This record gives sequence, structure tokens and C-alpha cells, in this order.
Amino acid sequence: MSTAVYSAVPSDENGRPTHRTKPHYPHQDLPQFTWRAMWVGLGIGALLCFTNMYFGLQTGWISMMSLQSSLLGFAIFKTFKPYLKQPFGPAENIVLQSIAVATGTMPLAAGFVGIIPALQMMTKEDNPPSGPVVLTATQLILWSLAIAFFGVFIAVPLRKQVIIKEKLPFPSGTATAQMIGVLHNAPLVVQEKGSHHGSADPASEEGLRQRRQQQQQQRGNPLDNEEIQMAPLDSSQTLTAADAPLTEDEGRVEIGGEDGDFSLDKSFLQEDNWRINMTALGISFTVSGLYTVLSYFIPMIAAIPVFDWLSGMTIAFGSTWQWFFTPSFSYIGQGVIMGFPTTASMLLGCIVGWGILSPIATLNKWVTGPVSSQMNGARGWILWISLGVMIAESIVSLLGVVVLSLLVHRRYAARKKRLEERRRLAHSHHQGHHDEDLEDDDEEDDDDEAPPDQIVPLKVWVCGLILSSFLCLFLIWYLFKGHHMPMYATALALLLGSLLSVLGVRALGSTDLNPVSGIGKVSQFVFAGVVPGGIVANLIAGGIAEAGAQQAGDLMQDLKTGHLMGASPKAQFYGQLIGSLASVFISTGVYKLYSTAYELPGPQFAVPTAKVWLDLARLVNGHALPDHVVPFLWGFAGLFAGLTILTTVYTDAAFLKHLDKQGYGRPRWLNYVPSGIAFAIGMYNLPNFTLARFIGGLVSMGWDWHCKRYAGHPGAKYANLGRVFLIIIASGFVLGEGTLSIVNLLLKSYDVHSWTCAGCVEGICVCN
Repeated sequence: MSTAVYSAVPSDENGRPTHRTKPHYPHQDLPQFTWRAMWVGLGIGALLCFTNMYFGLQTGWISMMSLQSSLLGFAIFKTFKPYLKQPFGPAENIVLQSIAVATGTMPLAAGFVGIIPALQMMTKEDNPPSGPVVLTATQLILWSLAIAFFGVFIAVPLRKQVIIKEKLPFPSGTATAQMIGVLHNAPLVVQEKGSHHGSADPASEEGLRQRRQQQQQQRGNPLDNEEIQMAPLDSSQTLTAADAPLTEDEGRVEIGGEDGDFSLDKSFLQEDNWRINMTALGISFTVSGLYTVLSYFIPMIAAIPVFDWLSGMTIAFGSTWQWFFTPSFSYIGQGVIMGFPTTASMLLGCIVGWGILSPIATLNKWVTGPVSSQMNGARGWILWISLGVMIAESIVSLLGVVVLSLLVHRRYAARKKRLEERRRLAHSHHQGHHDEDLEDDDEEDDDDEAPPDQIVPLKVWVCGLILSSFLCLFLIWYLFKGHHMPMYATALALLLGSLLSVLGVRALGSTDLNPVSGIGKVSQFVFAGVVPGGIVANLIAGGIAEAGAQQAGDLMQDLKTGHLMGASPKAQFYGQLIGSLASVFISTGVYKLYSTAYELPGPQFAVPTAKVWLDLARLVNGHALPDHVVPFLWGFAGLFAGLTILTTVYTDAAFLKHLDKQGYGRPRWLNYVPSGIAFAIGMYNLPNFTLARFIGGLVSMGWDWHCKRYAGHPGAKYANLGRVFLIIIASGFVLGEGTLSIVNLLLKSYDVHSWTCAGCVEGICVCN
């Protein structure tokens, strides 16, 4: 990757630089916020919105898909390259993916896959005397407007602290920046410490930094061990994406984020490789989409009673115990993206929940309904246990983030104090002498900042935060004034949501995981004391906190991408606002289509996260638990609280060792400790989805082994393409079903019937 520098570095008569000037690259002169980027970003975002709504209502799965957005945007503009008057640059791509992500994640931020269905599932006992709260399309728009913006404004003042000063890695944001850099053949503008991108050219800024570090090593400078550079705490990584070596000979960058770890180099853009990758994307998209539409007309292929067949049809595993298989390409693709450790934890939860606990509860007659019932069956019974696991891991993880943030901030403050002390001593002993090391360290943060005209003005974000908060207060009062939601409770929810959003941003920056679910649950616990017995208030407060954390995290991840590539924070900020505003209407329309055509919750869309929200609201407001569930709930919650403490302590210790430049010694065995959240998801989702995801995890592990074994072999064309080839195929699978589900939605709306119901097993197969 080219690292040529196009600006000189001023120096004094002795050749020392008088000021560290950031290098300037040609791609920084290209336009950033453009109409074409906005419209393409909105188009990709609408596609992601349909996809996330579909999978969110089905299993609760939502993805940012930042990498996929930037790749799709690049592919679209590459196709029309001969007709473009202005080249499509990396900063423009960053704005495009910011708009797409903001548009695509609104189903989660606005609670369309959680809070809104939960309000509809309430009974008169939950919300006397009204019962369920069903919002009209207009009311859904007002609700979305109420919570769509304040999280965006919260993120703006955090940028300088967590990105510029503390340099939190935000692994997915870094991965997206590196992907965009490879796509556009453009170097990262900001090379953070620990990164090996670029050469040590004495005329370049990076060369000056490397030369300074060599001089410090020769003199035994103690500041070497006090540079603040975070590393992600992802279970599958040992270094940040920015820490992986990139040499001029290899031109290869190691990328890690929510889509797993993979390497990428310039060969990705070679015509043959690009054609193979885009063909694979098109084929996987088409195959998955065709399967989705075909499953509407022949529903048996979406619910295969494979375990009934294995038993010789002597045991009704499918209809009675809900053990069947859905060979969905999209869920296999999700498993590929999640990776083997996560899907293995899901399978463990599935086996414990549906293979052990469900039969125990049913055969002992602790439940009265069929296994599939969320109200009085084993499905609803084991959901309480999964809820206990999620609460335990969420609380422990959030406490871990608080402790780690305090430790890191303390080290950062101590480092600054030592720098000030050294500067004072240097001036007292060497009057008039410039200490190059101290000057460089002092100015580094400022030099990494964007130009003043690209920063979001103070008055804009302050006024925006105030106005968006008042808008939320008024609209929530207007929508829920008859449902025990006082205005002071909304104000407190905004304040609590803002504080928890800061915590979520720091967690996202360090671990690549935004604990929005845990943040919502913490808010629910607090509001059980603020508005006792108020189920509606409890759900709304949790929704506000989750929305703030989600929006702030999305923007901060994008701002990290923009920071590394030299994009304008202001352009990204306005892009996020545009995407959020557009998705208010897009998400509302998509949700109304699904809620009109399908029963929510129902056989095809169980909306499991809504049941989790509602059950917790009932629990913290004094509702009784089902019979015999308490010992299991406490047992599994305690087990996973202990496992989370174990992984948090070891991971944080390794993280702090990395800060001290003593390596990143995270024990490899931690990768095999089950994830509580993944375990709980496997427990509350039906086995058919988990089995497909686990197959994807196996494919992912097998492909990684294949690539390592045959990489560089002349005849191993696909192995040489690496993991990125598999991720592209997996993304095509996910987007194919998410997009073509629109066809099924329209068919259902117009009451089109299935071609045949042959082979359908009652209780698992839905014949239209």
C-alpha cells in the first residue's frame, strides 16, 4: 500500500522538525458528502433495514454490516466508473456507509424487534385497564422521532476523548477503514501507535515517529512504556486490527471486527479476483433468495423433520419437542460470520435448553401447555433461565467495563502528569532547548485531530442534544400519557440513557461489543423503583436507553473509520442524522407491512426479544416466576456470572499488559469458555435456527483450516482468496434472504397460497 507523502515537514537549521505536520494524500481532496453517496447509502440502508427487520423479528439478530455497506457501495460505483465525472473516493465511501448503517439499524434502535411488539403483547393485568398498547403508523413515526437522534448528539463530544486521546481501537470501525483503504488503494491518514503500516521514510511523519522511537530506545526513554494504545478484547483476537504488520512487500493487512478476522491485500482488486468475489456474491445472493421464495410455495423445505426420520418416525421430535432443521442459507451465513466459538456456545445452550430442560419441565408437568408455547409451555419456561443468564453476564460485563475504564483513565492521567513533570524539569535544566520527544508527544493528539472546519460545531451538538431531548420528552408524553408514563420518568430515562450510552461507547471501543441489551436491562431494573408496577414505563425507559446506546455506538464506530481515513466528522455526523431520519419512515413502513401480513408473535416470527423485554419488566415489578424455575435460573445465572468474571479478569489483565508494552498474553483457552449471551440465544431460539448457524460455524472453521493449509499453492485458487471470500459468500446468503423476503411478504399480503403442503409436519411447518 502506497505511503507517499505530499507535504513537506518544516525544520530548523539543525534539521529537527519545528512542527509535526500531518501528511496529505490526494484522496483527501476528493468530495466527501455528495448527493450520489447519500442516495446510494439510503438505498443500501433500506436493504439492510428490510434484512434486519426480518431476522430481528424471527430470532432477534441485528447486524451493522459496515463492511458490507462499504463493499456494496464501492461495487456500485465501480460498475458505473466510466460514467462518473468525479472519482468515488474513500471519504465519500465512509459517508455512504455511515448513512447506510444508520438507516439499517433503526429496527433495533427504535425497538421494532423488541419494545414495540412487547407493548402489543401486554395483558390487562400488565397495563390496567387498557391492556395491550398498539401504535398506529403515525404513532410509530412519532415514537421513532422521539428516540432517533439524542444518541447521535451524545456521541459527538465523546469523540475527542475516546478516539483522539485514548485511541480506543473500535475494531469493526478500524476493520472498515482498512477495507476501504484497500478498496480505494489509499493509505490510512492516521497511523496510530502500534501500527506498522507504511515505511520508515525519513521524510514522512511515520518515519519521524519511528526514528524518534529508535532514539528513545537508545537513550532508555521511559516514555516508551506509557503510550496509550488500546487493543480489542474480542475472544478470537490477540492484537488489534491496527497492530497487525503490513509490509510494502506483502501489501497485506490483517482485519478483525464483527465479521471475524481475515487478511486483505491489493490482489483483492485484481480483475480476476474481483470478478470471482463479485460472482460469488451474486450467486450466493441469488441462491439464498430463490430458496426463500421457494420455501413459501413448498414450506416443507423450511421445516425438515430430520430427527423424526432418524428415529424411524417413532418419536415426534419435530411437532412435540421442536427439534427439526431449517436448511436456510442465511442462517448458515450468519454462522460463518459469527464464527465457530460463538455458534458452539449457541449449540450448547440449545442442547441444554431444548434437549434437557424442556423435557424435564414437560415430563414433570411443571408446564401445562405444549412445548412450543411461550405462555404456558416449556418454551416460555426455559426463556426465564436464558433471561437469568443474560442479566448475569450483562451486569458483570458492564461492571468490568467500568473498572477497566477507570484503570485506563487513571493510567492516561498518570502519563500526562509524568509528561508535564518531565517538561518542567527539561525547561528548568535546558533553558531554550527543545526536547523533540516531549514536543512530539504533546502535539500528537492535536495533530491527529481533523481540521476545524470539519469538526461539528459546539453550538450544533449542544442545541441538537437539547432539542432532541425536549422532542423526546414531549412525544413520549403525548404517546403514553394515558399509560402511567409521567414526564419526570422520561426525563430520568434520558439522563440514565445518556450515562449508560457513554459506558456502551467505551465498551464498544475496547471490546467491539455494544452492550445495548444489558444497558436496556439495567434501565429496567432502575425504573422498577422509579415507577413501581409500571410495565409500560419500564419498557419505554429500557427502549430509550437502548436507543441512545445503539445510535451513539453506531456513530462512534463510523467516526473511528473516518478518523483513520481522514474523513470529515461533520460529514459523517450529518450522514448519520439523514440516515436516522429516513429510517424513521422506512422502518415504520417495513414493520407495518410485517405486522399486517403476519401474526406477531406467531409461527413464522416469534419475536423472542420482545418476550425477553416483557418478562423482565414483569419480573422486576413483582410478578411471580413459573413453578420450579427459580433453582435453575439462579444456578445458570451464577454459573455464567462466574465464567464472565473469569474471562473479564484474564482479558483485562492481558489488556493492561498490552498498555505496558509487555505483550498481549490473553490465554488461548479463554476462546473455549462459553459465552453467556450466545448460550442464552441458543436457549430461547428454536433449535432449527441454531443448528443452521452451527453448520456455518463449522464451515468457517473448516475454511480457515483449508486456507492455512493450501495458501500459496498454485492450484488452490479459492484458498488464496482467503477468509474474505467466505465472508462475501456469507453476506450474499444473508442479504439474499433478507431482500427476497420482501417477495414473500407481498405474497402473504395478497393471500397467495402455497403450491403444496406435502411433507409438512403439523406444529413445525406453516402452509400458507
